[in-house]
Amino acid sequence: MGLKEFKIYLDNPYATYFPNQTVTGKVIVTIDAPKKIRGIKLTVKGEANTYWSTDRQELNNEGRYINETDTVTGHEEYFKAQFYLTGSSSGDEIELPVGTHTYPINCVIPPNLPSSFESDFGRIRYTIKAIIDRPWKFDHETKMAFTVISHYDLNQDSSASEPVMIENSKTFCCLCCGSPPLTVNVSLPVRGYVPGQIIPVKVNVENQSGKEVNVVKLKLDKVINYTASTPRPETKIVEVTVAEVSKGPIGGNETTAYEQTLEVPPLPPSNLKNCKIIDVAYKLNIEACVSGLFSTNLTFNTPILIGTIPLSSYQMPYPKVNNYVPTVYPKSDESGGMYPSVPEPSAPPAADIGFSGLYPNLAPPSYEESQFAAMTLRDRDESDHVIGAKEHFAPRYPVYNFNAPLQ
Repeated sequence: MGLKEFKIYLDNPYATYFPNQTVTGKVIVTIDAPKKIRGIKLTVKGEANTYWSTDRQELNNEGRYINETDTVTGHEEYFKAQFYLTGSSSGDEIELPVGTHTYPINCVIPPNLPSSFESDFGRIRYTIKAIIDRPWKFDHETKMAFTVISHYDLNQDSSASEPVMIENSKTFCCLCCGSPPLTVNVSLPVRGYVPGQIIPVKVNVENQSGKEVNVVKLKLDKVINYTASTPRPETKIVEVTVAEVSKGPIGGNETTAYEQTLEVPPLPPSNLKNCKIIDVAYKLNIEACVSGLFSTNLTFNTPILIGTIPLSSYQMPYPKVNNYVPTVYPKSDESGGMYPSVPEPSAPPAADIGFSGLYPNLAPPSYEESQFAAMTLRDRDESDHVIGAKEHFAPRYPVYNFNAPLQ
C-alpha cells in the first residue's frame, strides 16, 4: 500500500494570520512500508494572479477578420520560503521507516502582505505545500491554503467617520412636457463599516412625477478592478452585489420616509493595500425603479469603506438581520480591553493588531468564511494528484457581533 497519510495541520484552528506572524503546525506522514526518499520539502508562498479570456478580431492573410480568444494574465509574488523538514536536495537517499512521522512547521510570514482574496478572475492566495522527494519516482505532494488579514483600521481614515447625505432627482418627458421631479435622498451616519455591522440607511422619497415607483433598491456592491500584463496590458472591472434590500411601491405624487438596514457579510477590506493587480472598493447603489414605457430608473451611488477594525466613535448596536449571528471567541488583555483574536496558541498579541484598550466595550470578532470561494486550490501547472489540490478554499475575514456580551 505504501503511503497511508500525508497531510498538513496548522495550530491555528482557523488558519488565519496577520503579516509578521509565525505559522506553526506539523506535517504528518504515515507509511506501512519503508520508503527510500531524498527528503521532505516544505514550500510556503504568497502570490497574486489575475486571469480571464478576452475576444478580439484579427485580420488574416486573406483579408478577412476572424475571431480570436486570448487569455490575459497578471502575477505578483510576495514571498516564497523553501526548506527541508528531513533529508536534503543533495541526492543522498534516506530510508523512512514504517509508522507515523511528525515534522514541525515554523515559518514567519513577511510584513506588508495584502489580504487574502478569491474570485473568478483573480486571487491573492497563501499556501503551504509539502513534497516527499522520491528518487526515480513521482513525488508525493500535499497542500493547503491559509488566510492572511492585513488590517484596515477605519479610525486611521478620516473619511470613514464622515456622515453621508446624497440626493438625486429625475424628471420624465411626456411628448414635449417634462414632469415634476422624482427626488430620492439617502443618509448614513458614517461611511466606514466592518463585517457583521449594520449599515442603517435613511431614505426619503418625494415623488411629484405622477409615475409610480415600483421599488427602491439599496445594494451594497463590491467593485473589483483586475489588471493583467501578459500578453498585453488589460484591465477588467467587475461589480458584485453582496447585500440588498428594497421597499415599494411608492405612488405618484406621494412622499415617504423610512429606514432600512444592510448587514455587511464577511468581506475583504477596501483597497487591498500592497497588491498592484487587484483592487477592491465598495459602494452603496440606490435605484428607484419606475413603471411605464420609456421610463428610465433613477440611479446613483456613494462610496462605502469596509475595514477590519471598527470606528471607535460609531458602535451603535443594531439587531442582527437575515438570521446571521457569528460565533464570538472573546479575548481580553490585562487592562480589561478587548481585541480581535483567535484561540491560543496562535492568537497574535494585542500590539500586533493595534486594538488593545481602544474598545473596552466591544467583543472581539469571529473569523468567518467569505461567501466567495476558490473553485479548487489546484494551480494551472499543477498535477491533479496533489493531495488537497481539489479542495475548495474560502478566506476568513473578521466579523463583529456588537450585541455579543463580554466574557
